[in-house]
Amino acid sequence: MPQGGVKCATITLMKNFFMQPINGKILLGIGLSVVSLSSFGYIFYTYIHTINKLDVLSTDLVNTKNEYQAKIYENQTDIKKMSDEISSIVNTLTDEQKKSLLIGDQLGAIGQQVGAIGGTVGNLEKLSKTDPELLKKYSKVYFLNEHYVPLSLSNIDSKYLIIKNTPLQIHSSVAPYLQRLLDDSTSSGLSPEIISAFRSFGSQALLKSSYKFTYGAGTANAFSAEQGYSEHQLGTTVDFATPTTGTGFSGFDKTPEYTWLTNNAYKYGFIISYPENNSYYKYEPWHWRFVGVALATTLHNRNEYFYNMDQREIDTYLANIFD
Repeated sequence: MPQGGVKCATITLMKNFFMQPINGKILLGIGLSVVSLSSFGYIFYTYIHTINKLDVLSTDLVNTKNEYQAKIYENQTDIKKMSDEISSIVNTLTDEQKKSLLIGDQLGAIGQQVGAIGGTVGNLEKLSKTDPELLKKYSKVYFLNEHYVPLSLSNIDSKYLIIKNTPLQIHSSVAPYLQRLLDDSTSSGLSPEIISAFRSFGSQALLKSSYKFTYGAGTANAFSAEQGYSEHQLGTTVDFATPTTGTGFSGFDKTPEYTWLTNNAYKYGFIISYPENNSYYKYEPWHWRFVGVALATTLHNRNEYFYNMDQREIDTYLANIFD
């Protein structure tokens, strides 16, 4: 019964009760019973109604839970699928990276090989343009024939010649090195001068003959090379002097110019050809030969003598003699 119906029935009963000529106490008891029953009915109705609502809510909650669980499962499946795809992509990228590194290593190795080949080709090209005679051991070992002349010769600055009106020449590729040596030595307060430089095969023959005539063959052979065996014919060798030593060579090793050459000539590519106790000629502190900065530096650092070095090792410096 609806809430409004219960209230109306209650009011009607109470009206009828009070309108009947029945004992007052009985009527009061009946009225109160009716009211109690009506209140109980209302409470019972409210309870049942609430229980029904709770059942509906419980059902809704269960359905909602099931829906969310279904969605969670669906999402977990999607996440698992995405995770597998990401792992596959990562593995693919890792494999590609390894391949790239391998290719990079291979390219690096190829690059080194190409560089080595390029260096070899460059050296071969230099060698093809470089006079192969320039680093040979000519003093009593190798021979230069009467037709050998350097590819190009340049005049030495006359201010550095001990005899100013007699031109002297040097190999054109050696000339810049000699010029720097002379300029730097002069800047150090010294007075280096050149007494001899390039000599042709014929000039060496005439000089040797004059020495033999003056000193005798035995003595001349101790300090002068035969034609074809002189380093001067290469155009890379000079004899130094000073204003104090003049045109003679005596005492040059006691001069500050000689000391400076001993300490610095290698920086310009020059070495002393015949130091003390060599097995070719007597000690010639004035006689210096250009062999290139690299080889001269190696000999200086090793404190080694050019004619004691193996010719095969010397030849390895030929390609870079003018570097």
